[in-house]
Parts: sequence; structure tokens; C-alpha cells
Amino acid sequence: MLNIQNVSDEELLSDVLQNQRLAFNELYERYKSAMLIYASRRIKAEHAEDIVHDVFLKIWNNRHQLRMDERFASYLFKALRSRIIDFMARDKNAKKYLESIESYSYYISSDKTDEKIRSENFMEKIYQLLERYGPKYQIILTMRMEGYSNQEIADELGITEKTVRNQSWTLMKILRSKLLCIFIYLIF
Repeated sequence: MLNIQNVSDEELLSDVLQNQRLAFNELYERYKSAMLIYASRRIKAEHAEDIVHDVFLKIWNNRHQLRMDERFASYLFKALRSRIIDFMARDKNAKKYLESIESYSYYISSDKTDEKIRSENFMEKIYQLLERYGPKYQIILTMRMEGYSNQEIADELGITEKTVRNQSWTLMKILRSKLLCIFIYLIF
């Protein structure tokens, strides 16, 4: 091969199959510009260049498995088109993923603090409401929220379990009637 520029693509491809880097470089130089123009019309230039390089790299790495049933130029542009479609799909999914992470991180960072403040204000309003009914109601509510059973609360306060049940029922009735007002106050 004295003048490699006058050799056909098929002959160069045959040499590539024989591990001839010079033949591969010639094919790369012949098609690189046209492929870059084609890809740049569809995606950003920096991505287009990477994709063109990937197509050629894949050809070199898989040269021993290449089977050409068509002209080399057709094969190249079909491979390029396929890589562009894959890139666009991956890029679209990546954008969706990043947007979801961004919105989730915003939710976590802003709402957790806000939620904690609202929760504290809510509990404060409930305790203020219960002050009218005596300290036992506050203790019963606190112990119920901590997961104590009626019997455990009764044992702790030295009253009967029936008294705890009755006071819990009265407490829930009071809270249900006033809860909506407290909730609306805290939200707005």
C-alpha cells in the first residue's frame, strides 16, 4: 500500500481486520468530518465529537467480529445514528432523574425544618387548649403519644384503667372539636 488515500474503503476495512492501524486511521480521517457535521446537527458539538469517537472506537475494538453486508459508509452512519438516539434517550432520562433529585432535595431541605416548626406549634396549641382541663389530661395525652397503654397510664397515675379510658375519650372529643381550628390557624 504505497498511497493509502487511493485505496477503497473495503480494502482499508480488510486491512483493519488484519490489525492495520494505518488503514483504520485513514478510514477515520475520511469520515470524521462528515460524521461530526451529521451529529452536530442533532446534538451539541461536544457530545457529537465524543459519539463519533465512540463509534470508531467500537469499530476498532470489535474489528474481528465485524461483518459488513453493506458499504462501509452506510454502516458508519447507521452506527452513528444509533449512538445519537441512545445518547438522546439517556440524556432525557438523566435530565428527568436530576430534576427529580433536585426537587426531592429541595423538599427534604426546606420542608423538614418547616414541618418541625409546624409540628411544635401544633403541639403547643394542643397543650394550651388542655391547660383548661387540668394536668392529668396533658399527662394522659403525652403518655398516649409515647405509646403507653391505658393500663400502663393508669398504673403510673394511680387511677383505674376505666378512668384513663374515659378521660382519653373526653380528651379525643375535645381535640376533635378544636383540632380543625388549630390546624387551620397553623397552616395559614
